[in-house]
Amino acid sequence: MNNDTKIDASADAVGWDDLEVVLVSYRSRDHVEALLDSWGQQLPVVVVDNSGDVDGLRELADGRPNVRYVDGGGQGFARAANRGAFSSTAPYVAFVNPDSRPTAEDLLALARGVAQDPGAVSHAATVTGHDGDVEIGVGGWEPTLARTATYAFGLHKRFPRHGIYAKPQLGEHIELEWTTGACMVVRGPEFTRLGGFDESFYVYNEDMSFGRRAREEGLTQVLRSDVVVRHGAGGSGAPSVEMLRLRGASFANYVERYHSGVPAKVMRASMATGYALRAAQQKLAGNDDLSRQYRAVIGGLVQRTAHVGGVEVARQRFNDTAPQHGTGSGTESGHDSALIVADDSVTDQAPFLLITKEFGVPATSGGMLRTLALVRWLARRGPVVVVHPKGVHGARLADPTADSMPDSMPDSGIEPEIVIEQLRQAPPRSLAHDAVSAFTYRSLGAPRTCGAGLLTGLRESLDQLGPFRAAIVDHTCVFGVESLLPAQLPVVLSTHNVESDLMRQRADAESGWQHYAALAETRLLRRLEMGVGARRPTVVCTAADGAAVTADTDGNAVVVARNGVTPPSRPLRAEALAAGAINTDELLFTGALDWRPNINGILWLLESDAWKALCQERPNLVLTVAGRNPSPEFVQRVQAADGARVEADVPSMEPLLTRARLGVAPLLEGGGSRIKLLEYAAYALPSVSTFVGASGLDGLPEVAVRQTPEDAQAFCDALRAALDHGPTVLDEAVVATVLDRYGWDRALAPIADLLDVV
Repeated sequence: MNNDTKIDASADAVGWDDLEVVLVSYRSRDHVEALLDSWGQQLPVVVVDNSGDVDGLRELADGRPNVRYVDGGGQGFARAANRGAFSSTAPYVAFVNPDSRPTAEDLLALARGVAQDPGAVSHAATVTGHDGDVEIGVGGWEPTLARTATYAFGLHKRFPRHGIYAKPQLGEHIELEWTTGACMVVRGPEFTRLGGFDESFYVYNEDMSFGRRAREEGLTQVLRSDVVVRHGAGGSGAPSVEMLRLRGASFANYVERYHSGVPAKVMRASMATGYALRAAQQKLAGNDDLSRQYRAVIGGLVQRTAHVGGVEVARQRFNDTAPQHGTGSGTESGHDSALIVADDSVTDQAPFLLITKEFGVPATSGGMLRTLALVRWLARRGPVVVVHPKGVHGARLADPTADSMPDSMPDSGIEPEIVIEQLRQAPPRSLAHDAVSAFTYRSLGAPRTCGAGLLTGLRESLDQLGPFRAAIVDHTCVFGVESLLPAQLPVVLSTHNVESDLMRQRADAESGWQHYAALAETRLLRRLEMGVGARRPTVVCTAADGAAVTADTDGNAVVVARNGVTPPSRPLRAEALAAGAINTDELLFTGALDWRPNINGILWLLESDAWKALCQERPNLVLTVAGRNPSPEFVQRVQAADGARVEADVPSMEPLLTRARLGVAPLLEGGGSRIKLLEYAAYALPSVSTFVGASGLDGLPEVAVRQTPEDAQAFCDALRAALDHGPTVLDEAVVATVLDRYGWDRALAPIADLLDVV
């Protein structure tokens, strides 16, 4: 939902009884009373008192039939807010700071916005100060080295979308990765399932951490530009110097948890340096109070400690309390986290075990690219044993003394060398053995694509190369191998698509015995998804797949780890452009040519009247269709079309990506996100895609991917526009935007929350 979209009639069913407000108060009776008076008795409210009723809040609440009083225990905002939210039975919960001034109608508008926005876990108001200017920090983005430096040294004032904390203009649409809890409405059950605010933080950064976990689940947080709320009346916290030290300590603890190692140290140092410059500037200007406040932030950043009432509440809380995932901690409605329980006898040096239906170096399909990227990502955490139909491979760091810090590598600019070597080769295939393997796989397709060789490699690896830290079973069609794994071995499932949906699409497109075989496989895959898939934590590629898989689970964690891309080592297309080596009439499609959605999409375009007309206008135009395993029939139909040719089983796509003018993705069906479009963009190759072709991708610059309806004429019109007016080579900043969002390290990072529990 766009953050200034009007609420439609379907959300009007959300009424006052569907919403409860959580007010966390610390000696803020006057503010609480003002809010309650302004709302009247139509709005249910729970007041969570963090100051032990020193200002008579219990009496104030007892005198109002719509208000509940809860003792917060003086344990900080996150814990108090969770206590109020977890005790609520309302489907929507609003968090409101006592010193903000939303109307009851503002809160209802936020609740109705969440109700009609299934992809969002929350909608938040845009909060302003007394002067009506939007406050900095109404939300923001995940800290990185670049974003932290931008904020620390004041560059966010010139580049407001490149720092950590957002400060949009009034009415400005802006997409954020987290929003503040000053005035925010969440889905109550979803908030509880995600574990609420991270109680590792006494105050500050609990909202940033909640946003991170929401993103891992494929959910968004929306900042509403049409709901504007005044904030900042003061009086709901400890003295300002203590709070500012807490701010620094919470930020330091956050980056130490999620960006540990060198990146965390660099981010803390850059923030401390930035605040030191601010403090010195204010000291020279004679503003000693502000200088002292900045020095308090530095103290928190450096020491990671802060005190409230003489008690250390930052570092100790961080050390004692782990982030909660998938649990409503401390409430009867919560459930135990359904992540992974590890065997304590297995050390951190034990290898990971990855079981997949296809693996190779170099990768020759989108699925293999993702699996190879996952193997490399895991290898930076520890050795990996990869079991696949053609044998067993091992992956490890070339330098075993190198730090295993996967979250740090993208920002440090250091790419560790990963060694991938074959450990054993699969035995020759046997039709009889492959047929018997169907009883283990419980699938029709896996005995053909994987066969008995994978099962033999798995059994030998378990006997000879274990014990393992955890097993990752990659692709739904091999979920059945779970039955061969030791009971104590933690298992994570990895899906590239909802495979039963794809097989159902194939059944609809087939006829005769192939139609019935595809229907049977659809049912078998669905059983695996609802059986093994419901019992194990699962990694998916897209938010849509995440929602589908979540509906099948027994409460186990489902995280979204998007597809990603590895860029070339140098700007090949810029070099080719300078050398005049780009073919300005060549279009390029890359992908597996034995994959039905690719076949259908290419033939749909090439055999359309719109394409024929485009080729008549541009007689030199040619579409190169490159990929593996094309059938003779497909090759014949492509070559019979105007302006098309097939390059089959090429050893590397790099020369094609370097010389082509445009990439294309004319897809009409399929699932998962599209690695081909990301690869085009990483090589600075602009592209044209159908909406279906770009499904699962978001945040891509329009100049990188022109998207069209699934209409051949519209697609060819977009090709004309791109050829005539679009860039030949994407600008470095555009490529950087794509890589910032879809680099493999960032894309796969959510998997760490599953593995860190091992």
